[in-house]
Amino acid sequence: MIAGVGMAAGTGWWSTAALVAAACGLVLKAIWFHPWLTVGALPDAAVVLSVSQSWPASLY
Repeated sequence: MIAGVGMAAGTGWWSTAALVAAACGLVLKAIWFHPWLTVGALPDAAVVLSVSQSWPASLY
């Protein structure tokens, strides 16, 4: 939510907030593994991948 507010406000720190939140989500899902949580790991991995590749470029 913090990353979304930062992105809507046009700040430069939103991508860092999104990356930290997604990485924390992946770590927590790995620590407390349950098969249902693999569905939640896919969006987290997509956020990490897209922020690390600066995609889409129109947001940066």
